[in-house]
Amino acid sequence: MPKSRPQPPRPDRLRSIRGSFSWIDHRFLREGFDQGLTRLEKLLYFVLVAVSNQDGVSFYSEQRLGELLEIRYPHELAGARSELVARDLIAYDGALYQVLDLPARSPRGGPVPSPSRPQHPSGSSFGSPSTTTAQEAAGGWESLRQLLRRWSREPDS
Repeated sequence: MPKSRPQPPRPDRLRSIRGSFSWIDHRFLREGFDQGLTRLEKLLYFVLVAVSNQDGVSFYSEQRLGELLEIRYPHELAGARSELVARDLIAYDGALYQVLDLPARSPRGGPVPSPSRPQHPSGSSFGSPSTTTAQEAAGGWESLRQLLRRWSREPDS
């Protein structure tokens, strides 16, 4: 006899896609694509997933991502981006980000090789927040911010 699906605690609040599009492939966690990523690298990946269109493309600027992730120095974003590119999780052309379909090969067999992380001096900061566009303000930003704040308070494992 087939198992029945568990009933959600709040059936009146089932999620549906309205106006925007995003998802995180379950393989990202189940097959270990997250293993070895820093908190910032994971957060950047999740934010890019949340703000990308159906092709995985995000038009968010470095400035806006820095503000959203509460990153103080540009090299922190550059380092996180470089690691995600090296692991073939995202593409970046200097202006646009693309969340890529996960590679066919799972990294479970061992750590995903990555280039050494560059050490940067604490240089200039991102500066003052820019004006948020209506497109950026739409959707569930407050819940995403709460999640980011909660993760940023948890110690690294």
